[in-house]
Parts: sequence; structure tokens; C-alpha cells
Amino acid sequence: MAILREIKENLKAISNIEMITRSYQEIANLRMNKIRRTVLNNRGFIEELSRVYTLAKKAYFFLLKERKGMKKEESFIKRKKEGVAVFLSCNEHFYGTLILDIWRELLNYLVENKTDLVIVGKIGRYLLETTNAERKFFYFDLDDDNPEKEEIKNIIEFIKNYEKIIIFHGRFHTVLSQEVIQSNISGGITLEEELGEVKSYLFEPLPEAVLEFFETELMSAFFNQAVLEHRLSRYATRMIAMYQATENAKEIKEKFEIKQKKLERQLLNKKQIEVFSGFQLWSPKNKI
Repeated sequence: MAILREIKENLKAISNIEMITRSYQEIANLRMNKIRRTVLNNRGFIEELSRVYTLAKKAYFFLLKERKGMKKEESFIKRKKEGVAVFLSCNEHFYGTLILDIWRELLNYLVENKTDLVIVGKIGRYLLETTNAERKFFYFDLDDDNPEKEEIKNIIEFIKNYEKIIIFHGRFHTVLSQEVIQSNISGGITLEEELGEVKSYLFEPLPEAVLEFFETELMSAFFNQAVLEHRLSRYATRMIAMYQATENAKEIKEKFEIKQKKLERQLLNKKQIEVFSGFQLWSPKNKI
């Protein structure tokens, strides 16, 4: 029977899908657990470093403005460009709505801010080219699961030429909840901005040396943490997405199995009726 054969083929396909989604789920779970402790342990330390960096930069800019005749060019910060937004996306699918949520956040930012754009990952490039093909951007590859140091170094070498660096990425909150955040890894303030209330600090050996250390040594730590946060968020999102896909496959499979059993009973009943009819035809009452 053609319908029964089609149902069996669909059941086989759904079983394969169920096996694949379960494998993806288990792999994502393993990878999430592998980096989860590192990310969460480093998070507080990196956030405190970023806060100290912002305070130190703010205090230093206040000193610059207090000095008579001091110009922006005399600052040790010799950035060639003003601002850049960095979109950490991915190279593969099956990350739920996380990447699209980050993309929407980025679009809202670009509407209100004139800035250069850096895209990391093939999916991000695809989103931009299909949404706004005329937008100029700089693209970098970065492996989803095992990003190479050289790849990360190339991105850092490029973005360090900007005065303001905003990273758009996912952040792990719980296994069931991920956040879209903007991480400012450039100190959060520029020389032209209003400084507001500024605390006085004693810099040793010199404020220029302290801030140069932040901008040369610690920027890579800030960026690496953003990449790790994004990876952890993606793994958690994939695990939940694959769990839901597995459950959906089970539900569809159950419906097809019910249809299969129903058709098989109908076929069995039909055969039994035919056999019974045959007996009736050859019974003594029907002989001449």
C-alpha cells in the first residue's frame, strides 16, 4: 500500500533527525560544561578590570583637560579611527534565535551611531548582505568551537586602532536564558565626552604607562572574554534548541506510528474479510 510505504519512509527520516538532534544536544552540553566554569570564574575579574580601566581613563582625561594648552594629539592614545561595532555571529546554524537577536540589537545601534562595522562569522556576513548589501564592513573568520589564537590576534590588531570599541555578543545567564549585550572594551569614554564627577587617583609609575598597559595587554583579555561568553551562550542555546527539536521529532513520530498502526489494522482486517469470504464461497451450502 503506497500510503503505508510513505509513512514508513517518513518514520525512518524522522528517526534519523531525532538521532542527529540528540547528538547535537549532547555535544553542545559537553562543550558548554567544558568552558562554563572558566567563563563564569573569569567574568567577575574581567568586569572589575574593565571598571578600573574606565575609572583610570576618566581620571587621566580629566588631567589632560586640566593642563593648559594640552591637545588631543598629545595624548598617548594614538587611535586613527573613532568607533567600531563588532558583531560576533557564527558559522553554523541551530543556535535558536540568539544570533538574530544580536543582529537586531546591532541594527538599532547602527541607526543611532555612525561607526565602522566588523563582522565575525559567516552567518553575520550573510545577514548583512541580505539586509543591507550597500553597507561597508570588515569581515573576519573565527572558528565556532576552536578559535585559533592567530584569528583572534588579527581581529584585535584591527580593532585596537579605534577610540571606541563595542562588542555585540551573547552572554550566558542560565541554561534556559541568554542575554544580548554590548561590551565596551575601550574604557567606555573618550576625550570629547563629558567626564562628570571624577575621583583623584595616584598613578604609579605614570598615568600614561598604566593606561598603555590596559590598552596593549588587557584589551586582548577583554576581547577573549567576550568570545568565550558568546561561545557559552551559543552552546546553551543550541542545547535547548536541539532538545526542543528532539521533542518535536518524537511527537511527529508518535503521530505517524499511530497512523501506521491504524493502516496496518485496516489491512489486516481486509485480509481477514477476504479469507472469511473465501471460506464462505467454498462452504458445503454453496455447492451445487
